Amino acid sequence: MSKKWTQRAARTGGTVQPDAINEELRAQQSSITTLDREQLPDDFADASRLTPYALQRVYNLPRYPATNGEQDATGGTSVTSRMWLNSVTPPLETGHWRNAVQATLTLADFAGGHLFIEWSGNALVFPVFAQTTNLDYPFNPKYLGFRILVNNSVLVEARGAAYHESFRVFGGRVFAAGDLTVQLQFRTTQVGPDDPLVTTAGGDIMQAHLYSMKYLAVGRFR
Repeated sequence: MSKKWTQRAARTGGTVQPDAINEELRAQQSSITTLDREQLPDDFADASRLTPYALQRVYNLPRYPATNGEQDATGGTSVTSRMWLNSVTPPLETGHWRNAVQATLTLADFAGGHLFIEWSGNALVFPVFAQTTNLDYPFNPKYLGFRILVNNSVLVEARGAAYHESFRVFGGRVFAAGDLTVQLQFRTTQVGPDDPLVTTAGGDIMQAHLYSMKYLAVGRFR
């Protein structure tokens, strides 16, 4: 490429403008190397030029898991018919985070880039369990905690429902290319010394139940 000289009019005192070095640099650059995405033709990137999921990919299920979106990794069956079957009960209380869904959720063929993921649903903390034995009113809130793990690393954590409420937990981060494993976890407030544990008939009192759960994940690769 031939040398291009920039001509300037002489100035009093022999000074030059501060932007002079930038003008010289732009004169040396070719038109190809200075193109950016804004200068590309409008139809440069269309469906015929791109492979599937080249720019983004969406993973979602309107009910997760199964048809009712109920937690299935932890559930007690010794509750009475007036309570939710397969709900979390005091004998199953660990005091630790536990998976809401037994199967591991895998986001396959993630191309690398930013991942946004959202987990939502409904949660019930059984009112009787939220009310201590010797205190009729007000209730003693037993909050549920929620968190999302991606590749065994906490992406987002939040305090959730206290009685019967909807919840929504979401977050985002940049991840490398490859399959991503996602775990949806919750944690109940630990059983206290004055909390009711069983009914008069000896059945377990439910602590909490999750249902109508769903997830949405969006990977942006560009």
